[in-house]
Amino acid sequence: MVRLQYIAAFCSLLLALACKKDDAEYLKFSELGAAKKEYTIPATAGQLEIKVLSNGNFEVVLPQEQSWLKLSNAKMKGDTSFLLDHEANVGFPRKSVVALYASESERYDTVLVKQSGTMQPILNFPTLNTTVLGDGGAVVGKLKTNIPLEDLTIKVIYPTPDVEAWVNEDFAYDPNTENFSFTVKPNTSQTELRNVQVRLSYKDGWDTEHVSTLYLLQANAQNEFGTQADFPEIRVWAGEKITSDLYIEGHVVSDAGNPNVGDAPQTTPTAINYTENDRTVYVQSLDGRYGFRIITSTPADNIFKRYGKVQILLKGVGVEREVNPNRYTLTGVTSMMVMKQEEGTVSQLAIKQKYMGDLTDDDLYTFVTLKDVEFPIRKGSFTPINEGYSTLFAAHRIGKYPLLMRDKNGDDFFTLTNTRTSYRRDGSMLPAGSGTISGIIVHEKFTRFEYQDANLEQDYGNIGRYQIRHLAKEDIKVNAALNSGFSELLTEYQYPNITNGIALPTLGNNGSITFSTNTVSLSRSIDYSYLGPVGKENLGNTNQYGNGVLTGSGSKQNTEANTNSDGKGAVTNAAITANNTWWNYEKNRGEGFVIDFSTLGINTSQLSLQFTVNNLVGGTGKGAPRYWKVEWSEHGNMDGTWTKIKSYTVPDAPLFANTNIHQLAAYKNINVKLPLAMLGKSKVYLRLVVEKNLASDGNSYASEPLSVATTTGIGYLAIRYNK
Repeated sequence: MVRLQYIAAFCSLLLALACKKDDAEYLKFSELGAAKKEYTIPATAGQLEIKVLSNGNFEVVLPQEQSWLKLSNAKMKGDTSFLLDHEANVGFPRKSVVALYASESERYDTVLVKQSGTMQPILNFPTLNTTVLGDGGAVVGKLKTNIPLEDLTIKVIYPTPDVEAWVNEDFAYDPNTENFSFTVKPNTSQTELRNVQVRLSYKDGWDTEHVSTLYLLQANAQNEFGTQADFPEIRVWAGEKITSDLYIEGHVVSDAGNPNVGDAPQTTPTAINYTENDRTVYVQSLDGRYGFRIITSTPADNIFKRYGKVQILLKGVGVEREVNPNRYTLTGVTSMMVMKQEEGTVSQLAIKQKYMGDLTDDDLYTFVTLKDVEFPIRKGSFTPINEGYSTLFAAHRIGKYPLLMRDKNGDDFFTLTNTRTSYRRDGSMLPAGSGTISGIIVHEKFTRFEYQDANLEQDYGNIGRYQIRHLAKEDIKVNAALNSGFSELLTEYQYPNITNGIALPTLGNNGSITFSTNTVSLSRSIDYSYLGPVGKENLGNTNQYGNGVLTGSGSKQNTEANTNSDGKGAVTNAAITANNTWWNYEKNRGEGFVIDFSTLGINTSQLSLQFTVNNLVGGTGKGAPRYWKVEWSEHGNMDGTWTKIKSYTVPDAPLFANTNIHQLAAYKNINVKLPLAMLGKSKVYLRLVVEKNLASDGNSYASEPLSVATTTGIGYLAIRYNK
């Protein structure tokens, strides 16, 4: 009713102005407003100046209920400022509204003053989960808080609304012992356990809510919780739901809310299931030998804290076993099944430091530190993708990126980084030396790297037996400097250095890259190796390191004006490319790239090739070569005999209007162990050539022969050896 009256009065005023233009001189324009609507001041005593814009008289009004702000003069006029004296705040953060009021024009404005406190509210149950016997009685848990109990809001949350209340609300807190206590009624059921949440909350003076929840499980009337089982005993239930009262004890090696803890499966070419990550937990046995992946019923059920020691009831939980490699997942776990959870530290975990080649299936879903590793692609970020296909641009066509990693023994696999990970593209360069990386050993598929590589569709996308998931940037302890690593570069092509259609190294002068026929010249094209930051709010080439490649003078390599111009991480003229039909029908073989270099004077146990590739298909998405191979020779003659080293596949860049599950909005990174027979040669040759005459028809993976000219790019290439 008040709202309608206000509208009516406003309309009447407009009508009056329209009818009586001659009286406009009597309708004085009034102004009143603070130059800034909110101020934050320190906890110390002092003065705050507030500027006001006004063309008349006004008054400053302080709330009567506050006493820490003082005003010497309340009556003001015109554009001015006034001073507020504020006392020191020895308590929690607080705030007050300061009102400005002009009685003549009946205008008002408000200013919010927020003061920090010398104390910050603390509210934390170090042990989040606890148990009580079926007999009932007292529950005592440790609570760290500096908030008086009477200022806390305590809510008892039962699993369903119809449950009879069994927690007595006789809550007490002893700050000397830090004991939070209350009593519960006996459990009358001879078989069933029951659970409840006791939620404590406090809203401070800045309206920030602090919450901690105690999860309580009560035994049955016989004071039974169940029987402790070891991890192999639970594995026996594979394919079934556990029907016995069993529980396990272990260490949590992941943390709730971490955006890089688990897979974000691509459910359709344009949709991603992010909640699987949010429901993923890893718990390993106390000795660190075995691990389970846990998928909680909902993200809210994931209450697990990293390094915590937990006991979890498993009755009713499903046990799933997957093979090649053997790994076990527990499904249907809820927060109420956690009997006990104690805070812990990384030092309490069993130490597991291994080389890649020493890993076994028992290491899956456990926390491992990999020794003597490096990121051999010296270009780009953890996720060098076209951000137009990511969640940054409200697209859901790539949820993670596998970054190549290799170790001192020449073994390699991928480091997985989800696109919701905050530091994945924060502008910093990848470390160029060697060191350690710690994380969870997993096995995940990625159809944008590999596709139709198995007999069954559910097995497509195998990118290796193991991968590792880092849970914090601090888990990656790799030296930044190139000369601090275990390997040395023999030759490297970080970006295109092309003369007369031939690519020359950007580090040293050892060799060149040419096309397999002298009728095709190499050229330059785009890749997505800009370091960041990226996104709609970060446009342009503002990073001092560009795409992570430095010239000899130490400045960034790429200075093209339109690099990252749309915030999607594109680096112009950053890849070596060739355009061809790729299949020589006259000689019934593929065409490709030829790399020559010298290995004289090199004595090593490990020689390897690293490169990144992508098919830069045109508007139809058709015709790009899918299947390739790496071969070597001493002669370089395309029609001579070459020795095959490895087969590989090259993904197609996607079309946004028709994105397929096998297309990759990035360059794929590949590692190849090279035979030591290539050492000691004044000149030796590698060729990256098409192996099969098969391409996509725009929707299929590989269904038709090569018939049109398409472009394939190499974003990076290097040959390295162990020192």
